[in-house]
Parts: sequence; C-alpha cells; structure tokens
Amino acid sequence: MRNDPVHPKAIIQRRRDGRGNDVFFVLRWDPDPGALVLMGTTPTLEGADLMVRWDLPSKRDGRDGPPNGIDGDGVQRRRM
Repeated sequence: MRNDPVHPKAIIQRRRDGRGNDVFFVLRWDPDPGALVLMGTTPTLEGADLMVRWDLPSKRDGRDGPPNGIDGDGVQRRRM
C-alpha cells in the first residue's frame, strides 16, 4: 500500500546473484531494521514495483477508485 502519507510500505533493494544478474528484493518497511520482512524477489525493477500494493482512494460515492484518482471519464477526482 503505497500512498500512506507518513510511512513507506516497502523497500526495493537491487542485488546481484552469483552470475552477476540483477535480483530485486522487496522488503516490507519497518522503522526497526530487524523487523523488515522479505515479501519476494524478482529479476526486474518493474516486477518489484508491481509487488507493492496500492491503497485505493475512495470516490465521492464511497466506492473504491483507481490508484491515480482518475475515473474512466478522464476526470481527476478530489480525494477525501
């Protein structure tokens, strides 16, 4: 869940495997480094980015909306 106004939700770390290929580690964020939890690994940054969930903003009618706050009609809605 990315859009928390106070705390990040994840840390993405790039590391290399034994053959020199990139591996991206996705860790659930915590202020205590000893409490970080590995959520998964992936060979691409894009894959790591997709592993971090979004909080869906609520629209005026109370239903969940898209992550970018833009409805299908292309209108930007104010978040509450």
